[in-house]
Amino acid sequence: MPLCGADAGTAPADDADVYEAEQAQRLGGAEIVEDEDASGGKAVLLYAKEADGVAFHIHVPRDGAYDLTVVGKGTMEDRFDYIFLDGMQLSEVHFPFEQYAAQLMPKTPLRAGEHEIRLHVRRGNICLDTLTVTPTDPIPESLYDVTPTLTNPKATEETKELYSLLHELYGHYTLSGQHSPNGFHGEEMEAIHDVTGEYPAILSMDIRDYAESRTRFGTEGRTADYALKFHEAGGIVSFCWHWNAPAQTILHEGTDAGDQAWWIGYREQYSFFNILRVMHGEEPDLKRALDMDIQAVAAQLKHLEEEGVPVLWRPLHEASGGWFWWGADGPDAFKQLWMYLYKTLTEVYKCNNLIWVCTCLDPEWYPGDDYVDILGDDIYTLPRQYAPQIGRFLALDSCSPSGRMLALTETGVIPDMEQSFRANVRWSWFCGWEYDYIVKDGAYSSEYTEEDMLKKIYGSDIVINLDDLKNIRNNREKNE
Repeated sequence: MPLCGADAGTAPADDADVYEAEQAQRLGGAEIVEDEDASGGKAVLLYAKEADGVAFHIHVPRDGAYDLTVVGKGTMEDRFDYIFLDGMQLSEVHFPFEQYAAQLMPKTPLRAGEHEIRLHVRRGNICLDTLTVTPTDPIPESLYDVTPTLTNPKATEETKELYSLLHELYGHYTLSGQHSPNGFHGEEMEAIHDVTGEYPAILSMDIRDYAESRTRFGTEGRTADYALKFHEAGGIVSFCWHWNAPAQTILHEGTDAGDQAWWIGYREQYSFFNILRVMHGEEPDLKRALDMDIQAVAAQLKHLEEEGVPVLWRPLHEASGGWFWWGADGPDAFKQLWMYLYKTLTEVYKCNNLIWVCTCLDPEWYPGDDYVDILGDDIYTLPRQYAPQIGRFLALDSCSPSGRMLALTETGVIPDMEQSFRANVRWSWFCGWEYDYIVKDGAYSSEYTEEDMLKKIYGSDIVINLDDLKNIRNNREKNE
């Protein structure tokens, strides 16, 4: 039986099982509809109600990895929704408008026996056609065979040592990390310590408040000082950069023409900045503004280099989402900007303490192996959903032709690392995000990651925390 929405001529493998949506359990107001484009001429229509859904009850004959493929379409516009496996959020799926398409959830580990695959509508309407379950091979161990060298041949010894350590641990352990704007003893770090008795091995912060596009409005950067203190305590420092577009391109918020939205000037909707015009020399004033920001940030990175601090450097993140100005003009513009930033920081300002981390899910947006050391993904699931994000992990891996270490560079819910390792999803590190994801009303919040799960994760033998990191480095020094 052909899979609707797959490429012409594509059919399930001989050992695949195909389940028709109209024969599955319908939930809420889901109803069977006639549709000549659907398999068997019928599909199930799900409305934009959370109670609406379809539950497929499947049987797998043996333990192993399985490709799960659902076929559906959006009936009003493109739709994004969630698939659950035995009550756990398995994946997010994208159904295009008025055209059936196959969405793959690859290499999903399943025990022999009965399982429930459920799709619930959150932002419908959707026509659902089929689910196909196909035995496959698990994620290969070879995925963790990645380059042991940095892209910058002039990297400092401290930076090479950090990359070597990450390379040594990759595939065997995951380092814990947390974004905490106020540093080592910020409320996020202390909340984790209060619950688990551990501090994360990686401290993530933002370098934005040093750039001229924000200091002109009165910001004062402090995160470089916090970074030095965390490094001195034995930890690893990571920086992202919510980079404001040049002030002269920032729009006004709301109806008050005097209320310029400079504090969120990194958001696409508050700027009319055009990367390609600037990169092609058509806007020299804006180019100078960009260069002033880079110079200001470079000064802080260079200061950290002089203090012996290597940095997991994660600028221009989430570009393919389109919500930041550096992604609003498409992949070619983004890649030009990434390469320009790389060359300016490494060649002009000689910042040789940077490990370049690109948050990239789409190969079309990948700047290339010459400009990226580590690939990262930012994943936000529904609350208390701890399952490994296998599809996202493998999609991220596909971005690099020669292979790169993969990191979960932002996450709202901290995944169950032991469950992830069983699926052979072995992130180099995870980094919990701030706000209510971790702290609410001055104390740890269990809204997204329950306390018991946080204790389990930070207490796991496969998770490297700050004290573990210090012990590993001490042992390495003794053995040298």
